[in-house]
This record gives sequence, structure tokens and C-alpha cells, in this order.
Amino acid sequence: MASQKQAVLGLVESHRGEGRSVSEVLGTVGVARSSYYRWKKGEGEKKDERPSSYELTVEERQMIEAVKESHPEYRHRRIQGMLQQQGVYLSASAIYGHLKELGQVEPYDRRAAPWKTARYEVWRRNLMWGSDWSKLSVGGIRWYLLTVIDFFSRLLIAYDVVPTVHAGYVKAIYQAGLSSQGISLHSETKPELRVDRGSPNTSGVTQEFFESLGAELSFARVRRPTDNALTERFYGTVKQEEIYLVGNYPDAQSAREELGRYIESYNQSRPHQALFNFTPAHVHQLNNKSVLMVELNEMKRKTREKRKAYWAEQQNQSSVYRGGIPR
Repeated sequence: MASQKQAVLGLVESHRGEGRSVSEVLGTVGVARSSYYRWKKGEGEKKDERPSSYELTVEERQMIEAVKESHPEYRHRRIQGMLQQQGVYLSASAIYGHLKELGQVEPYDRRAAPWKTARYEVWRRNLMWGSDWSKLSVGGIRWYLLTVIDFFSRLLIAYDVVPTVHAGYVKAIYQAGLSSQGISLHSETKPELRVDRGSPNTSGVTQEFFESLGAELSFARVRRPTDNALTERFYGTVKQEEIYLVGNYPDAQSAREELGRYIESYNQSRPHQALFNFTPAHVHQLNNKSVLMVELNEMKRKTREKRKAYWAEQQNQSSVYRGGIPR
């Protein structure tokens, strides 16, 4: 390829001496003008082999390794979230690349359940909640985890572990959510609750309760899990990270305590990819995603500046030496 480029460059130069234009000569050999000028400009030049300003610094590599050592089960995206909580933004691909160099990239295998399988716009917190339940094993018997989640922040508003699900529990979990958010039963505006069409939700008792509160109870369409997608996604997460790991809780009290610890971690410390790796509690507190983006972009800017400064310092130090001998 290099010899062909040289031939084209030489051909153009020789014909230009005869008065022919560059375009005319290139047209005869089928080479674009842009390619010719790129070849002419770049011929014989070599790129500067100095370290890229976007290469991970030694400190950043050490931070990645420290998180991986503390949490061997974490993959690159979870590590990205943990570092972001420390005020350092590194791309998931950069973290993945470093872990790959270390041979510490494990395949992600979803756990199988230990038993056989059985539309909206939200711009602020406490505007719309989702509720559902999922089975778990308590003392070898089927119980249920019942939750309420905020569709804006993904914060788990309320939860309970119950032996069965009926209208009374649906009412109680919604009231618990109102109480946790400091919303009075007599408040003029209350969060809409999105639920599926299970009998505890569609019962007359449940609907009369919401009508008496002046709160809206909306139903997901049949065979449309995306209508309550955030709730469904939470259950996919809690099953993989908690319920399937435990398999069977010895009793209801231990189930509530262990699930309570998981939910506390989920709300307060677990990075959430859909929230730009901020935590649900942080998003719920700020109640403004524009502010989140400003915070994230500022974190990116600081990390880039720090990395560029690091490599500039490395280059300055290396320029002091020539052939390994100080000047």
C-alpha cells in the first residue's frame, strides 16, 4: 500500500510539471482528492508516541484494583459506580480494559430461581409509585415480599414480608409509603399507585380505599409488564442479589431483617445505572435530574483535568532525563 501511495504522489508531481491539474491526474487513476492530500500531508510522519492524556493514571488503576480486591464479585459497571461515589468518574470501558489486563473479568451468569417459575412520564419524586409482590421462601413455606417504589428516583418507599397478599396489605403498604414520605392522608395530592391486575388490587375494597383518599390507582395492561417496568426490574435485581442467594429464610423476622438490610443498601449505597450511577436516595433528595447531570459533568471535568495534569507531570519528569542520565 505504501508503494502505491508513493506511485500516485510521484505521478501527480510529474504531470503537474506538464501543466495538468491535480484533479485531472487523480481522475485517471481513480483516487479521491481528499485521499491524495491526506497521503501527501502524512507521508513519512509518525504520531507522537507520548502517553495519551486519556490513558488511566497509576492512581486510577490502583483505585480500580482496590475496589476489585474489596469486592471480587463486582464487575466493571459496579466498580464505576463505587468510584463515582468517591468523586472519580472513569468510563466503564476503561475499567473493563484494565480488569481484562489483570485477567479479572468474570462472565456474568444469572442465577436460576430455586423454585419453578410461576406508560407514564415522571419528573419529580412522589408523583407516581409502583407496587407489586414476589414470592420467597420462609421456613420452607411460600411468603411474599410486598414493596412500593418511587418511579422518579427508584427509591424503595416501603416494604413488608407477608404470608399472603390481600386488599388489607395493599392498603397498609400504601399508607406506610405515605407515612415514610411525610404525606398526610388528608393531603390534596397523593402519589398515583401503578399496580397489575391481581385480585388484591382490583378488589372493591382496594378501589374504595383509594377513592376515599382521593388517590389514583392505575392498572398495568394485561401482558404488558413494561407498564410497571421499574417495579418488575427491582424484583429482578433483588432476586439475583438477595433472595436467590439466600434461598430460604428461617423465619419471617429474619426475612424482614435481611431484606431490610438489602433495601437500605439498595437505597443508600448501591450505584444505579439508570440514575447515572447515583443512588436512589441521592436522586430522591435532589429531586431534580438536571442538577444530577450538572454534578456528573463536573465530576467528569475534574477527572479529565486531573488525568491530563498527571501525564503532563510525567512528561516533564521524563524530559529531565536523556538516555537514562540526568541532565
